[in-house]
Amino acid sequence: MGLEDGAPDEIRIASQWKPTADGRPLGLAAFACTTYVMSAFNAGWAPDFIWIGMALFYGGLGQLLAGMWQFKRNCTMTATAFSTYGCFWMSLALFKILEISKLLPKETMAELLDAVGWFLLAFFLFNTYVLAASLMMCVAEVVVFFLLELTLLCLFVGHLKGQPAGLTASWTMAGGYIGLFTSIAAWYYSFACLMNSLIKKPVIPVGPPLVKFNVE
Repeated sequence: MGLEDGAPDEIRIASQWKPTADGRPLGLAAFACTTYVMSAFNAGWAPDFIWIGMALFYGGLGQLLAGMWQFKRNCTMTATAFSTYGCFWMSLALFKILEISKLLPKETMAELLDAVGWFLLAFFLFNTYVLAASLMMCVAEVVVFFLLELTLLCLFVGHLKGQPAGLTASWTMAGGYIGLFTSIAAWYYSFACLMNSLIKKPVIPVGPPLVKFNVE
């Protein structure tokens, strides 16, 4: 075993270790920006396809990396959320790429809208228990997941087949508008995490946990 100043290698390495930076500002910013662009399209403000690249690399890969960093920090809640929604964005972008490239059979293309609806429902169910868990975190986090819950619900209903086209468009547009508020809430939380991390004190309020458990 090599020695330096009388210390074993393991001790020397441990003394040089630095904690991993907070992944929340990146994860939340990636989520907020991608959600904003996607919601602007759903609300009828922005053109289609503009969100695909962002969903692959910023909302997708960026959030996934943020989730991995949060796992290293032993932050299970945010690690799970960031990783899951990073995969969500990459999967959704893949659906859109398959649609516009016409690589799927016509029969499959006809079912794609309904399939995306069930895809959104799966993440709505995931978000439901993450929302419940966020009650033990802070108010800012609860607001993000609550608004996201409403966004996913509206988009799921808007993708169900068998309803009039006008009703489908209305639900999708409603999901777009709520998604815009979701992105604003996520940006605020990202800003708060960034500033509070830099200043080393909670100068930007995020609110206390809404539910507390006494563990004895």
